Amino acid sequence: MNIQKNAFFRICAVVSAAISLTAVSAVAGPLVNQLGFAPDAEKIVVYPGSDANGLEVRDLNGKTVLKLDAPMVYDWDFSGEEVQTFDISALKAPGTYRLFRGGEYVGTPIVVGKNVYNDLVKASLKWFYYQRSSMALAPEYAGKWARAMGHKDDKVIVYGSDKVTGGKGSGKTIKSDRGWYDAGDYGKYIVNSGITVFTLLEAYENFPKYLDSLTWNIPREFAKYPEILEEVRYNLDWMLTMQDKDGGVYHKVTTLKFGGSVMPEKDDAPRYAILKNVTATLDFAAVMAQASVVYRNIDKAYADNMLKAAEKAYAWAKKNPKAFYKQPVDVQTGNYMHDGEDGKDEFRWAAAELFRATKKKNYQDDLKANPFTPDGAWWGNVNMLAAFRVAQDSASFDKDLVAAAKKVVLDEANNLRAVGDTSGYHLPAFPWSWNWGSNSAMANNGMVLVHAYLLTGDRSYVDGAQQCLDYLLGKNPMDITYVTGFGYRSPRNPHHRPSESDMVDDPVPGMLVGGPHLGKQDINLDGTESWKCPDYAAADKPALAYIDNRCSYATNEVAINWNAPLVYLAAALEAIYGK
Repeated sequence: MNIQKNAFFRICAVVSAAISLTAVSAVAGPLVNQLGFAPDAEKIVVYPGSDANGLEVRDLNGKTVLKLDAPMVYDWDFSGEEVQTFDISALKAPGTYRLFRGGEYVGTPIVVGKNVYNDLVKASLKWFYYQRSSMALAPEYAGKWARAMGHKDDKVIVYGSDKVTGGKGSGKTIKSDRGWYDAGDYGKYIVNSGITVFTLLEAYENFPKYLDSLTWNIPREFAKYPEILEEVRYNLDWMLTMQDKDGGVYHKVTTLKFGGSVMPEKDDAPRYAILKNVTATLDFAAVMAQASVVYRNIDKAYADNMLKAAEKAYAWAKKNPKAFYKQPVDVQTGNYMHDGEDGKDEFRWAAAELFRATKKKNYQDDLKANPFTPDGAWWGNVNMLAAFRVAQDSASFDKDLVAAAKKVVLDEANNLRAVGDTSGYHLPAFPWSWNWGSNSAMANNGMVLVHAYLLTGDRSYVDGAQQCLDYLLGKNPMDITYVTGFGYRSPRNPHHRPSESDMVDDPVPGMLVGGPHLGKQDINLDGTESWKCPDYAAADKPALAYIDNRCSYATNEVAINWNAPLVYLAAALEAIYGK
């Protein structure tokens, strides 16, 4: 999301520039997952530069437990570095270890043990509670990040119905409360909620025993629900309010322009439900169908309500297949619509979820007529979500559909693993992974690899997923974890309005920031704005183009669809390693 360009950001840019920009310089020591590893995990250490010395691993008593010779030197194009890669996977005994090179202690300690990502999973899930709209966050749950209620959203104006947006008088209103704030701003968006809710429910469907075992201190309305389903319901309830009587679904609830850096209760501009459209409606249909399956055994009435809403939405989309969202000229909040959108991937996903939920032939027929494409998973292309569903629920679908879905998943996973195996950082990432929200691309790549493991039992896919998480947790050229509050070095200044205005030094833990890329949308390349973020990309390499600065909405914002695959990836590895 963009930000309101005000004096606050001009000041913060100057204050933090000197500190933040130093991260672009080359790192002298080894780069490693700062949270640690399970005993059976693949464990990779990346050392920038070239050195004839090997690597020695010692326990805290000074005993040498592993010695490795110096490996070959690789070039990594995404950072422009020469690096050496050490595989310390032979280190399996639980404990804390230190690395030595040339007799000198280097880098941060390495932890090997069980449940090393448990706290990460819980914090990344707890962050969704901190993103709740329409409720106060009480100290017994929110701690020092407690805040007043913002955005009651009991009288949201339907865009185009009031005098301000081209209608008459005060306009039509709907009640559209609850739900999660989307990102660093206070909008609520159906398209992004769609893939977010899918990812969290997919984590629960794939690893229910592990996620059932966790608690993270949120208020309980539905005591019989697992906590993850309690949290997800808070957003599902909001999504249900966005469906009009005819079945169509509004795109978003936002103000007309992004608000400033204030707490939620101070952001009091009128909020609008903006434009029904086919992609939002289909994302809604898919998620409601999926949720109806997940919730059926614990709340049949709620599941029935969601399935009814899903079918009604799909019927609307079939009647309005070309009703794509077009941002009104007086609306400047998030678009969530991309060039070339044709709706085929959304129809594919919705049909897959609805056929699983209902077994009605028309949905599978629609799916057969709309073949899978070889694409990844992000809000702008949900093809892979449909492939996940069909590939995993093979007993429900036509065998040719299942074969096609499995091929899509495994081809993508095999391409990722091949890249990771030959990369200097052992990172399964494509050139197009380095875009806005690159860190979520890495997490989503890990999610694809986990699905390949679930389909085949091949442990090499788990190794690839581990490398994706390692990158997010410190094995990267910036030598930081990209998750607030975790590791030895992590972001302190996320682009996130509550963090910017709550007068608390520490950001809420568990937020995955967007990550590096060369878009530079926030540094005013064309000189047309009166302010800009510092030029954090003096080097022209995507893995270095990051700054821990509140002004950087392009690299340091947070978002629900970025946190969700972090939850999935960390939870998956905990569940797999914990057997």
